[in-house]
Amino acid sequence: MTLVISLALRMRSFYTLALLAILLLPAVFGCRQDRFTPNANIELRFETDSLLFDTVFVTAGSITKRFKVFNPTNTNVQIDEVYLGGRRLTGNSAYRININGIPSNDLKGVELRANDSLYIFVEVTIDPTSVNTPFIVADSVVFRSGNKTGKVQLAAYGQNAVFYNGEVLPCNTVWTAEKPIVIYNSVLVDSLCNLTIEAGARIFFNKNSTIFTLGSLQVNGTPENPVIFRGDRLDPFYRDLAGAWNGLHFLLGSTNNRISNAELHNGNIAIRVDSLPVSGTAPNLVLDKVLIDNFAIVGLLGFTAHIQATNLLISNCGLYNFLGDLGGTYHFRHATFANIGSGFSRSFPLFVLSNRNNNGRPNAANLILQNSIVFGTREVEFVLDTAGTGGFSAQLSHTILRTNRTPPPGNALQFVNPRFKSPEDKNFSIDTLSPAFQAGLNLIPQFPVLANDLFGQPRSSTPTLGAIERIE
Repeated sequence: MTLVISLALRMRSFYTLALLAILLLPAVFGCRQDRFTPNANIELRFETDSLLFDTVFVTAGSITKRFKVFNPTNTNVQIDEVYLGGRRLTGNSAYRININGIPSNDLKGVELRANDSLYIFVEVTIDPTSVNTPFIVADSVVFRSGNKTGKVQLAAYGQNAVFYNGEVLPCNTVWTAEKPIVIYNSVLVDSLCNLTIEAGARIFFNKNSTIFTLGSLQVNGTPENPVIFRGDRLDPFYRDLAGAWNGLHFLLGSTNNRISNAELHNGNIAIRVDSLPVSGTAPNLVLDKVLIDNFAIVGLLGFTAHIQATNLLISNCGLYNFLGDLGGTYHFRHATFANIGSGFSRSFPLFVLSNRNNNGRPNAANLILQNSIVFGTREVEFVLDTAGTGGFSAQLSHTILRTNRTPPPGNALQFVNPRFKSPEDKNFSIDTLSPAFQAGLNLIPQFPVLANDLFGQPRSSTPTLGAIERIE
């Protein structure tokens, strides 16, 4: 009996091992390497026939772009060669490629399964030249399979520029329109020094960069050639994103600052003015014909500052279009403050002035707002915070305000929709039925700078409210 039981157990073990072997057969044979056919003579398909980079500043490097390569056959193939055509021809190229995760500008035996695809990643860094205008830098990614060759063309617009990196500017620096200015890690205009920016100059800022001013800044654009301030990412995805750079920051002690005919786009705080000392009745910062759009935090921020602004348009900022805190003096004539369709989820009014005490020290707040528009999507877009002990005065006249609170005292105020033409397209001129049309007071005799509007158009003696005159 013992012998029979032992034999039965052995037979059971044998059959168990045999069953396991049968079960493991597919796994064993499934582990063998797939065959990839070289010299396959297939015509690969490409997601695109060309890859175009927007303007790339020399030495700065581009974003990474990519495209797909498809094997349209039922055969696993080995692409014989993938390489940069220009680099192989001349030994040099501004481009770099990564082939499905492998950084190489010339790779052989690239495997691609049947009916599958792989990614090619591309970057470009352009060397400086003597050319001031944008120039094209070209190359191609070449694919060879047997005697079949395909390619994707590469092109980038290179732009020579003048670069500044975390430095104190020499006194009496002048920036011209000859080449773009690119700023890394901020720059400082030192005390008793001036920075002058001429008409048509373009100033580009790397992430978190600022122009700090202890001395004086003079921006001298014209309606035909405004000075442009914006981030240095010019590719479509980043070009219009807020927060691309910081802004212009006027530090304590800075005086005699003027910005005329300028545009500021897509930063954090466009213009910040810190507790500037006032010399007599002269403002510490004068703005004329200035457009500020799409800043993540504030368009114009003043702390106990003295700012005078004419023909000013501030649109679509994340927290405030204008914030004057801790008192100060602010004069706005023919200004438009608008926030419609910005994409920001806002919790604050777009225009706020406060005489809040500064560490217990009172500061008076003084506001003049004439021939202007303050309008947005919130029920209350205009707030005067008078809780401080430093005094508060506000002269409001011939202005449209968005508020459902008790209307502030003033002359010829309206609480209606100004009927902008196309605010979703950032067009803040008014339409034919706007209550802002011919609703202003003629301020030109007193302030000749108002003879022309934000864009240099002549202003009527019965003017449109806001920064943009309606021309019939």
